[in-house]
Amino acid sequence: MSASPCSRLACPLPAAVVLFLFVSLSACGGARGGPDVSKGVLTPTSAGTAVPRQLLPSTSLPSASDPATAVLREITAAQERYYQSFQVAVAHPGDQRGVEGLLASYTASGEPARRVRAWLRYLADSGFAARSGLENRYVIEKIDAVAADPERVVATVCGFDDGVIFDARQKAPDGSEIVVDDVPLSQRTLFTWVKRDTWQIDAAQVLNTWEGRDGCPPSKRS
Repeated sequence: MSASPCSRLACPLPAAVVLFLFVSLSACGGARGGPDVSKGVLTPTSAGTAVPRQLLPSTSLPSASDPATAVLREITAAQERYYQSFQVAVAHPGDQRGVEGLLASYTASGEPARRVRAWLRYLADSGFAARSGLENRYVIEKIDAVAADPERVVATVCGFDDGVIFDARQKAPDGSEIVVDDVPLSQRTLFTWVKRDTWQIDAAQVLNTWEGRDGCPPSKRS
């Protein structure tokens, strides 16, 4: 269900952007939610394409005074904030405080923010809500710096989402829960983060989708 921090949740509307990992993945992370930084920050070439400078394992990061490490830590924290606010918003899509909390992770002028707002309105109007699954996780595979703009990075995030979208207004005739969608989904998504007062998502692009299974690489802490 959940997203984009893991993905499926962000796609009930035809044009909806995956949030995952995704949200988003169910940004899902580590062994049970929480981030896992499998790789690290990449430094850019003068042409604006990124080339590896070094891999920064989550278990042995260099000093925080290293600019690349600082960006890695900031994006990792921003991705986790996004994941947490995503969970709150989809659990109660009619609660404007939760909606605004999630939208704070997006640039106001970006297309993802408009699509997410419309998608949450769709959930609320339909009486749907979502809850996270036990296996939700996300892996930040790499973070690419953009040479032309030092305050713009692209994070490759793979997230698995086994949550449930359900009807929050009514039950089935036998009193059981009406499940709208409970098919597991995993996706690899490119998140473009830009630095404003905080890091915010300005664009999102899904690269790979695996329906019914976890296609993401293992988490180091799983």
